[in-house]
Amino acid sequence: MFSSNPRYHSLQSLHSLDSFISKMRLLLFTLTLLSSVACTLHRFKSIVEAGQFECFTVDIKQEGVSVTASYGVISADSSHDIHFDIRGAQSSYQVKERKQSGTHTIQCIQGEMSICLDNTYSFHNKKLVAISVEIDDDIVPLSQIVEKTAQSANRIQRMLKFARNEIYDRTLVEAKHKSVIESNFESINFWGIVN
Repeated sequence: MFSSNPRYHSLQSLHSLDSFISKMRLLLFTLTLLSSVACTLHRFKSIVEAGQFECFTVDIKQEGVSVTASYGVISADSSHDIHFDIRGAQSSYQVKERKQSGTHTIQCIQGEMSICLDNTYSFHNKKLVAISVEIDDDIVPLSQIVEKTAQSANRIQRMLKFARNEIYDRTLVEAKHKSVIESNFESINFWGIVN
C-alpha cells in the first residue's frame, strides 16, 4: 500500500534500516566466528635501541601453515628504516630487507620461526616498531556436504585478512603522524619558551 504520508515513509525506512542492521550484526558475528577459528593474531610494539637487534620466535605447530608478518617503524630519531628478517625452522632466510614498513606472507614448515628487527647499523637512533603476526590455520571440511561452505569461509577469511591488513597499515600511518605531531608540538613549546 502506497501512502503519501512522509512520516509513514520514514518509519518504513527506519524499520528496513533496523532489519538491515540486525542482518549485518548476524553476518559480522558469523564472520568473527569464522575468522577466530581460522587464524591466530599477535600484535605488539618493540623499541629497538641503537646498535641492538630484537628477535621473536613463533612456534609453528603444523606443516604448510601460512604466516603473514607486517611491520612498520612508528617513531625514530632520524631515519625510519630497519632491517627486517624472517627465518624459517631451518634457519634459512625467507625474508630479508631494510625498509620502513612491509607485509609478507610465507608458507612455513613445522618448528620455530624467528622474526628479527636489526638496528645494529644505527649508532644513536632508537626505533619504535609495530609488528603483527597472523598464523592461518586452514579450515578443513569434515565431509563433502560442507565442502562448499568451507570454500566460502576461506574466501571470506581472505577478504577479512585483507581488510585487517589495510586497517593495520592505516593505524601505522596514524601512529607515525601522531609521533611527528607530538615531536613538532614539543619543538614549538621549547622554542616558544626560548624566544
